[in-house]
Amino acid sequence: MFSIFSSFYFAKKSSSPKKFVKEFIKDYHKWYKTASRNPNESKEFFDVSNKTKENYFKNIVDKYCQEDFKSQPVSFSEFTAHEPQKEKIISERINENQAIVITEMDKMSDFQIRYEYRLIRKDKKWNLTAVDYLDGNCTWPSL
Repeated sequence: MFSIFSSFYFAKKSSSPKKFVKEFIKDYHKWYKTASRNPNESKEFFDVSNKTKENYFKNIVDKYCQEDFKSQPVSFSEFTAHEPQKEKIISERINENQAIVITEMDKMSDFQIRYEYRLIRKDKKWNLTAVDYLDGNCTWPSL
């Protein structure tokens, strides 16, 4: 069966944290675009259909995170949180089996959004342990 999402194999076997994060961003954006096109889908915070939640867990959480990962509730906003054409990797730090990737995205003329992706490699596979929105000295869980 054809899927618009990258293969599970690629996501888990990606050779570098940068590539892994790029695939996550692509898949998240595809999920968001698909979910937001659903005419029955509410765009209200936390008011998301079961089908959209199922797709989120299947195509995002289960694919990119460890088995025991506890995600934030699925929600919508006016704009997608991640967009491959706009979100750029600005740094990558790898320390053995842990990595931090920082991205930046312009949302409006002078407004920039930064995310911190924390990854861990276990059994030669990268997994997200967190994606946080960076706001000055504060971080906000966003995955």
